[in-house]
Amino acid sequence: MDAYVDPNAEILRLAKALYNLRRKRDEASGRPGLFAEPGWDILLDLFIADCRRTDIQVSSVCLDAGIPSTTILRWIARLEEEGLIFREPDSTDARRRYVRLTGQGREMMTNVLRALAEYSRA
Repeated sequence: MDAYVDPNAEILRLAKALYNLRRKRDEASGRPGLFAEPGWDILLDLFIADCRRTDIQVSSVCLDAGIPSTTILRWIARLEEEGLIFREPDSTDARRRYVRLTGQGREMMTNVLRALAEYSRA
């Protein structure tokens, strides 16, 4: 009998592994940011947060990515233009803003991660 595998748990595991492997590549090379993929890093970060039902402040997006904040902010703007993420003000602190995946962003990341999971099983 085959064991049931929760596909959402599987893609969350894959997202975490991809996120962590990117940081390991930087660590192993000794050159932070050398393997930077800001758009992908942001989307993975937000996908993981979405699955965990946690909030990420704009100032914390990919904090450990080794990428300048100006680059991250440009990518956040680009991903917003693409309709994949949105920024939302904090209801209790006007200085703080959160960034989240849109429904379209969540669907795209789910599809990409499922395709990668399928590929890794082949």
